[in-house]
Amino acid sequence: MILTHVPNSWLEVLNGQRTPESSILRKWYKVSDAKIEKYGDVVAGIHDNTVVGVYDVTGWTRDADEWVTFTGTPSAAWAHLIGTPNPGKPWGVRGMARPIQYLDTSVLINGTVAAEDDGTARRAVIDGFALVVDNDGSAVLSVPAGRRITVLTNAA
Repeated sequence: MILTHVPNSWLEVLNGQRTPESSILRKWYKVSDAKIEKYGDVVAGIHDNTVVGVYDVTGWTRDADEWVTFTGTPSAAWAHLIGTPNPGKPWGVRGMARPIQYLDTSVLINGTVAAEDDGTARRAVIDGFALVVDNDGSAVLSVPAGRRITVLTNAA
């Protein structure tokens, strides 16, 4: 899955000035062929660290200046992500200038994925519950539909 950060273009969608597709699938700079091959099955748009749209990729083109434009259809398989927190690293933290993230869809499919550390955040997935903790100590928990969580805080 490719996550695209759409902070400005999504405001244009909300104002009726562009379509969701043109915001999420639009031109993205220097997305490598290897990344598209590995992660390019789905593109999800993220606005305000919330999923606003998800598309199954049906194709893509690269122009002479290295900009990639995806084509796709609204995803039925991933539509449940719309309105949920960003399943990747939160945008808005220091060092998150690039508007593209790559996420192995296995972290979103029920099951368990070994904890990984990419240098900016640690991620673990257990039975479909995904927890991402960044180096500043902020955390995002994604919970499968229909499941419950209880949050316990330690004494200060």
